[in-house]
Amino acid sequence: MPSSSGAGLTAIAALLVSVVVYVRRSRRDSCPLPPGPRKLPLIGNVLDIPASKEWDQCMRWAKQYDTDILHLDLCGQSIIVLDTYESCIELLEKRSSKYSGRPDQPTIVNLMGWEFNFAIMPYGARRHKMFHFRPNSATSDLHPSMTKATHIFLRRLLDAQVLDFETELRHMAGRIITDIAYGIEVEPHDDPYVATAKAAIHCLSTGATIGMYVASKIPALMYLPDWIPGAHFRRDAEVSRNLSRVLLDKPFELVKRRMADGTAKASFASMALQKADDGVTAAYEDDTIKNTAGTMIMGGSDTTVCALLNFTLAMLAHPDVQERAQAELDDVLKPGQLPDFGDEERLPYVTAIVKESLRYMPVTPGGLPHYYTGDTPDIFHGYTIPEGSVVVANIWSMVHDETAYPDSYSFKPERFLTGHGKLDPTVRDPVDIVFGFGRRICPGRYMAYSSVWITVASLLSVYTIAKASRPDGSIIEVEPEYVPGVVPMPKAFSCKFVARNRETERVLRETENWEQ
Repeated sequence: MPSSSGAGLTAIAALLVSVVVYVRRSRRDSCPLPPGPRKLPLIGNVLDIPASKEWDQCMRWAKQYDTDILHLDLCGQSIIVLDTYESCIELLEKRSSKYSGRPDQPTIVNLMGWEFNFAIMPYGARRHKMFHFRPNSATSDLHPSMTKATHIFLRRLLDAQVLDFETELRHMAGRIITDIAYGIEVEPHDDPYVATAKAAIHCLSTGATIGMYVASKIPALMYLPDWIPGAHFRRDAEVSRNLSRVLLDKPFELVKRRMADGTAKASFASMALQKADDGVTAAYEDDTIKNTAGTMIMGGSDTTVCALLNFTLAMLAHPDVQERAQAELDDVLKPGQLPDFGDEERLPYVTAIVKESLRYMPVTPGGLPHYYTGDTPDIFHGYTIPEGSVVVANIWSMVHDETAYPDSYSFKPERFLTGHGKLDPTVRDPVDIVFGFGRRICPGRYMAYSSVWITVASLLSVYTIAKASRPDGSIIEVEPEYVPGVVPMPKAFSCKFVARNRETERVLRETENWEQ
């Protein structure tokens, strides 16, 4: 029989555990929700959310309530908006085991057909397999493909009779990622893979807005007949679903046919399929390979194009920045020499322009939503985070934090440099913000950054980016406007690319011969 003293200790221990549990529950119950705008019955803050630039409105709310964490309610769904870098590190990285989910998005997953995309996939075994199955984009193995595509892009600008800059950028980005993912050489014009990716990404970007999310929270809307006003999202979803299947199936099946007849180029898909055939590991399944390659195409197209369009707009508005970068390039490179990745350390101002372009207008200013998967409410800074909350990192607010980036609404690459012209390690790198946080950080961030860097350096080396003129000689001024979406894409604008010297132009044309 246990002694009376042992029984007493057991009782005391049980009492202490009960007290601790009670105190913790009481603390959670007593902690308020984070501040935010007043909620209406049933619909919460639905009427407060603007149709576009919701990230800017959230930043203004955070300042109004003097908080780094906001609470919104969308038809009963708890939304937590993190306004500072520090709050994102604390929750999305240090507590990543509970903040790495993605919210249930039936309009995007079920109706639109994006269940294969691990960027929006719930955190679990399937997503984990795909994430660790991706190609190692941190290595220099991808640089030759990027450099070749950049040179082709520069030559196309030389020969363009009527310049459609966005189309040329999209062709370049599509060339890079299609080559890496599938070993497929895109067509010189009107490539079907590039066109499909553009249309599919547009559907995803517009389908992932808060408005569509609200529709997904009212299941009855999913079953409305198409002819009812406001039910157009069902028709849009059907278009999206068809595009997603084409995007997934066509290039993948082409790779398999080429492997069968021995004509496949080395690529992520071909090497993974070969390992599957060799029985290397059960992880190399057709669906996993196909879905990973499809996600690469989705993630590597629009964001790169958007970043480079934003850079171009910045150069049009700040010719002095462009001139300083070209002076640095001329000092480092020999006459006619084109920049490559080996020159990056010697081109700190060019690198600073890339960083400032990513900061000044981030490609996903509202970030991609996380989901709190804890079984009980969490506590942060004295506020309760309800279980099942959608958690949003407000990238826009972080890159316009006046403490980290003084005069944040001015385009100033020099903010990233020391007084001696070197990169300043004490200034927060926007790359640590714009690609996300924690276990949901963008897996293709190294590839994306490298692609933007080599394009920026090469463009500034070969061309002067200038405002276009009308037939009467008057200058066409550019006022940036954006298409609403998860990736706000700049609307079409006019500009021209003036070749800087004949020697560089000659070398550029010669690259066509030795890059075959």
